[in-house]
Amino acid sequence: MNPDFADAAERHWEDAHFLHQDGRIANADHLLGLSAECSLKAIMLGLGMQLNETTGAPAVGRHRVHIDKLWDEFQTFATDRDGARYAAILSGASAPFDGWSVNDRYASSSDIQEGAVWVHVCGAGIARTCLQEAMLDGVL
Repeated sequence: MNPDFADAAERHWEDAHFLHQDGRIANADHLLGLSAECSLKAIMLGLGMQLNETTGAPAVGRHRVHIDKLWDEFQTFATDRDGARYAAILSGASAPFDGWSVNDRYASSSDIQEGAVWVHVCGAGIARTCLQEAMLDGVL
């Protein structure tokens, strides 16, 4: 499989906003995390991240993580590969996905709080801006 992280990022972003506007914040929150993760992985791929040829997943374990861990890893990766400009975009936000977990997809809807979702909306927006800048720069 050849993943299209940029396309997935945009699809998850759009669906997250649709669900959020409809008051379905639990699934919106889940998709916001996936959107941010895909945005950063798209940039990492453009900066030279290697993929497993069979699965299409990142080849290096520390890159094969979700956004709650990827946010910090991205900054290190990008800085080491002439992508400091993208790392700087993220550095303005203090780990907005620290409280997010991919496992929340199993949680009760009532466990997902609107305040946390807004933090994730902002974080996903920052990751999306970073992706758009990388696209304009020709990294992807």
